[in-house]
Amino acid sequence: MDDCQLYSTLLELKMPWKVEKVALDSTKKTVEIYVSHEKGSKLHCPECRKECMVYDHLKERVWRDLDSVDFMTFIHASPPRISCPEHGIIEALLPWTEKTSRFSMRFETRSIRMLQNMDTFNFTEIMKLSWKQAWNIIDRAVKRGRSRKSGHPSVIGIDEKSYRRGHKYITLVYDTVNNGVDYIAYDRKKKSLDEYYKTLTEQELSSITAVSMDMWDPFMSSTVKHVPDADSKIVFDRFHVTKHVNEAVDTTRKEENRKLVKGGVMDLKGTRYIWLYASDNLPEKYRERYNDLKRSDLETGKAYSMKENIRNLWNMPSLEEGRKYWESWYNWVIHSSIRAMKDVARMMKVHIERILNYFIHRITNARAEGINSKIALIEKMAYGYRNKEHLKIAIYFRCGNLQLYP
Repeated sequence: MDDCQLYSTLLELKMPWKVEKVALDSTKKTVEIYVSHEKGSKLHCPECRKECMVYDHLKERVWRDLDSVDFMTFIHASPPRISCPEHGIIEALLPWTEKTSRFSMRFETRSIRMLQNMDTFNFTEIMKLSWKQAWNIIDRAVKRGRSRKSGHPSVIGIDEKSYRRGHKYITLVYDTVNNGVDYIAYDRKKKSLDEYYKTLTEQELSSITAVSMDMWDPFMSSTVKHVPDADSKIVFDRFHVTKHVNEAVDTTRKEENRKLVKGGVMDLKGTRYIWLYASDNLPEKYRERYNDLKRSDLETGKAYSMKENIRNLWNMPSLEEGRKYWESWYNWVIHSSIRAMKDVARMMKVHIERILNYFIHRITNARAEGINSKIALIEKMAYGYRNKEHLKIAIYFRCGNLQLYP
């Protein structure tokens, strides 16, 4: 097998395409492959896929291919234009690349796989590309994947994510079934989520069956405005509800600690993290002190017991049992003397129907929290994104669950 046959086989070229010449430069460590087609052959129209006669040829172009051992490899060809009865004079399909790309499809496929598992800087070093070339591959992959999406998720999660040290926010819409980011908008305002809902038809909006979110008013009002029967579909995420209860416990600890310190009592000094843990996840190093504090008559301990008990709400077997459990917990808290816990209980009561919608839809934003951690890693790998469009593309690339490959 000669060089031309070898590279025709490696590139999986079929007639009328063929490799007519291979040139190796051992000084520059490059392999140049020259591809052409048989004269008089018909080629496929990129629009209708019909075979058409060649009209003329464009100037020679060059595409980067996978390296041959350690030699950078390039494909050379003069792209033919065909005369299509339906679409006129148009550039023919080239079997080794996609339109507008300067890489072979197998080079892009390998690159995408690598870029999803490493940072862009190290990728450019390994593949001997510029940052701009690498970003072009990412950008093209996202556009390719987004264009292939059909339909929209019927069960969604909505969350916000801070970036650039918390000074800016993005709104993220998740596909909670397929575990991917479906939409990204800037800020966390009502109009941020409005932008997503406006991309959907009335039929698509009606097909949304459940929406998981935290108790952020702009997200609530936008969903109520656009999604039919939203009140029965919105589920306030259990982890965000628990976060509010945790904050109430910490507020109770701070207030009680200030009173105790004034009297020279240091029982609560340095105990902040003890009260943030769930009792079954408490590290052993805190266990002894926790047991001592639990036996003392502290308001913080009572608040902690209330926090631990509300966690059981989501373990109830049905909506009816969940409602009974909530009413019992609410009465216990509201008749206590712990101000911060009473405040959070009243806040939960305002939203209780949407909290209890969990028993109808059984969804949370747990997957969203996992993706948020992945986004934080994306930012860290890039040392932050000054260009917010680049951050958006990077999230779609690594967290969009898209069909990225050519």
